Amino acid sequence: MQPEMTPHEIANEIGVRQIQSRIYGEGETFVMVEGKTDEVLWEEYRSREDCTLYPAHGKDKIIAALGVAMNRGMCGIAGIVDADYWLITDADELATENLLYDDCCPDMEVILLQSPGLKKVLRHELPEEDIDAAHDFADALNRESQRLAAEIGYFRWLNEVKGYGLNFKSLRIADFVDAETLALDRDWLARRLAERRDEISSEQLLRETAELRENNPAENLQLCRGKDVIAIMAHIMPVLYEAHFGEELPENIREVFQEKRLAKEMRKAYEFIYFKQTSLFGCIQEWQSANCPYKILKPEI
Repeated sequence: MQPEMTPHEIANEIGVRQIQSRIYGEGETFVMVEGKTDEVLWEEYRSREDCTLYPAHGKDKIIAALGVAMNRGMCGIAGIVDADYWLITDADELATENLLYDDCCPDMEVILLQSPGLKKVLRHELPEEDIDAAHDFADALNRESQRLAAEIGYFRWLNEVKGYGLNFKSLRIADFVDAETLALDRDWLARRLAERRDEISSEQLLRETAELRENNPAENLQLCRGKDVIAIMAHIMPVLYEAHFGEELPENIREVFQEKRLAKEMRKAYEFIYFKQTSLFGCIQEWQSANCPYKILKPEI
């Protein structure tokens, strides 16, 4: 499926595939996911006999395509999305029929990070260290990274609610997160986000995020964006490693903890048993019960 396909085109293609599957006596399920990495991850969990994955390239397209499908009375179609800040705002989109999401974690990366997967990665990458020490380090790394990511989360959440159109893509974690002190420079971040924006100032961003912070403690996991957590991990790990183990981070481990590589290692380390503990697993099970005989998950899960 091509990225430029519209929601109507997605629904049309799925409709054609459904007709073909019924000709052969099969009740095939079609599950839309947000992108290619999601498709790769869900390949581990889908029933290959019953379920086909479609990368729809964005949750807005998934919701729109579900609307088209429901209006046409199509069955056996669902979409799995990252709820992101919709969880905090209790957005209307969450009520979309056949939309599946985790109601505790905002995105798939956070789901992975809430599992023992990071401990598994470090256990294998730090074979010279005591296992308990490696696990303690994983907890500290995860805790500090999530705390700092929540600070960025206030700015992302504000942007979501206000629709300011702030550009986060050009940000470099190293520019505003001090790996030595494990502190985030809010002033720098606000100035950078407000650059070339006549309608909003850095002072306004700081004031409005302070109001959010006052009413919503940073311990709320839903403030975090998983990609921010992983980027921060890659940035602070060398300093945190030296503080915990009293020596520099070995070069081979440093390579594993580059941002893109770490995200991949986390997906590889994730196991079925971890997934079964998530609310997303329960959500999919409920959907399967309500939409029998359509199936998403493979039987061994």
